[in-house]
Amino acid sequence: MLSGKVWPAHPKPLPDELLSSWIVRVAEANAIKLQTLSWMLFGNRLSPWNRDIDRNAPQWLIDALCEHTGSSYWEVFRMTLVTYGGRLYPHRQAVGQLRWILPIRSYGMRHRAFGQQFCPECLARDAVPYFRKQWRVACFTYCPEHHVDLWDACPGCGLPIVGFRGDFGRELKNARPMHVCYSCGYDFREAPRKSVSFPNEELHQLFDRMLLSLSAPASQAGQYDLGYYAVMHQFCRVMGMRQNRGRLQRFIEEQLDLPHFSLQQGRISIEQRSHGERHRLMLCALWLMADVRRRLESAWLSKALRYNLMLRDFDDAPEWYLLLAERFSDWRKGVVAFKND
Repeated sequence: MLSGKVWPAHPKPLPDELLSSWIVRVAEANAIKLQTLSWMLFGNRLSPWNRDIDRNAPQWLIDALCEHTGSSYWEVFRMTLVTYGGRLYPHRQAVGQLRWILPIRSYGMRHRAFGQQFCPECLARDAVPYFRKQWRVACFTYCPEHHVDLWDACPGCGLPIVGFRGDFGRELKNARPMHVCYSCGYDFREAPRKSVSFPNEELHQLFDRMLLSLSAPASQAGQYDLGYYAVMHQFCRVMGMRQNRGRLQRFIEEQLDLPHFSLQQGRISIEQRSHGERHRLMLCALWLMADVRRRLESAWLSKALRYNLMLRDFDDAPEWYLLLAERFSDWRKGVVAFKND
């Protein structure tokens, strides 16, 4: 039984580790069930596991972890998805969809959405398997290190990935580690490696650079700043709008010589879409972003995109995009303006 303020074992966070992953490892290192550890800290009053602590870690949880592991506040805080604020989304919010962050939709101790992804090759190569923050980001559809698709569900039973439930309802000696499905016992390290596909090498390199930029400090983000991700998110939204009727997506697919991939139409954010839909949307949006002025012009002239959708529900559009979109506000003036460039 744990006693004293600082617990006997307090492993340091691993690179890009999620807070929930680290807490599971802390419990394992101290040979105590996660449920027991939570009860010892908070009793029946509070439970960390009926909420998304990786997105919104309550202050009482961070304080307790700092006290018992000897970690600093910032060490714990940096394991949350809040660190993507100002990079992927403008500001922190407690409820509602957060731009680019995959939802898990907690219901008691269960997840009803497929917001936790994993790379089987990363887990297999880890000395200690753990879950990364980047696996909760919607634009991460594959691993940029191993170039295999990420999984967003258990390959064995199809249930969402819930790494902290391995010892729920089990004796400690029978607990399942994070890299094993809590429900069916499938070892995620054994999941099939599905090579990610790209229509051309240019798009492949662009996708890699974008994903890798999120591992760099904000000061080194370069073009991949908040405005870049905001505009790309808007393109993904427009392609799924019923008002666009798939025109923009089909136009880009034709440019890339890709077979048509059917998307569910409607007010569905990219964060709520399946892995396959997200990957196709990202390919199309990145193609636009690679030469955004000329490719938007081409789509507009081909009637694949109307001006009114470029700014639909886009309240925080960057100034450069507003100026660009304004060129498309009048068909006749726009054509003359482009010809004169």
